[in-house]
Amino acid sequence: MKSEKLSIRQLAVAVLTGGLSAGAAAAGRADWRWLLLAAALGTAVGCLLLWRVGRRPLHPVLNGLYRAWAVVLLADVLGRTSQRIQQAAGNEENTGWLLVLLAAPLVWMGWGKAAAFFRAVEILWLAVAAAVAAILLLGVPQIDWRWALEPVGDWKGSVLAGTLTMSTGLFILPILYKVEGGADGDRQGLVWLGTLGVISAALAALTAGLLSPVVAARLDGPFFAAAGLLGDSARLEGLVSALWLLPDLTLAGLLAHCWGKQRWPALAVVIALGLALAGATDWLPETVMPLGCLVLAVLTAALPVGRDK
Repeated sequence: MKSEKLSIRQLAVAVLTGGLSAGAAAAGRADWRWLLLAAALGTAVGCLLLWRVGRRPLHPVLNGLYRAWAVVLLADVLGRTSQRIQQAAGNEENTGWLLVLLAAPLVWMGWGKAAAFFRAVEILWLAVAAAVAAILLLGVPQIDWRWALEPVGDWKGSVLAGTLTMSTGLFILPILYKVEGGADGDRQGLVWLGTLGVISAALAALTAGLLSPVVAARLDGPFFAAAGLLGDSARLEGLVSALWLLPDLTLAGLLAHCWGKQRWPALAVVIALGLALAGATDWLPETVMPLGCLVLAVLTAALPVGRDK
């Protein structure tokens, strides 16, 4: 159990599970058809970057950029998650304490070995998969397809939302050199990445079909409001919101672990917590997050990679 070796499956599971955090946030805000296009494009870009990077460390400058942007995204995840939990609990007075409570397990996980974190995700993702399957099975028969086929937002915002979701896969590149395996593993990872995009589009279509785009645009966390319609009690919305802590924490942990070995991931969480407490990401336009990830993807393809391990 002390091994630091990682498998492509472990990383792929973390990408799918963590990406659902961003996918659920985009549901009700983005059009599912454009999300499908973003899924296809994101998978193609992922194939290119896997071929470009291989099993080699990233360029040192690029590594620094990945770490800096990961902290910004991590702060955004913490802030978004705390706001959702507050809304579900009907209490918006304990923001600081809630952020600290969310960061505490991440610091603990960042203090240990990366392999332990990814093994845990490989187990816990089954609960998320069961929840997603249940929501889709219960929700699809109740969809009003007239609402589902209505356009949601503008195409630029939808593509950028899909870009942010698919960009979850970017943050395995700084640790990909730890992975053993060949091209078969890479193909498996691309299948998981494409599945993330398809599921995110399905959640967006479900949200629009249950609430209507007009109503969804007026709600905070429309996906969770839509999930609440599937049961006989409003408690289901809170239950799904609480269960979605698994994707949130997985995404946050993945972003932290791209900082490397030893205690660096824990430091990344502490810095992100400081940014979240200061509300730094609240000042950033929504387009900044996906555009920053696009810049990272372009630089990854352009800059030379390090030497073989």
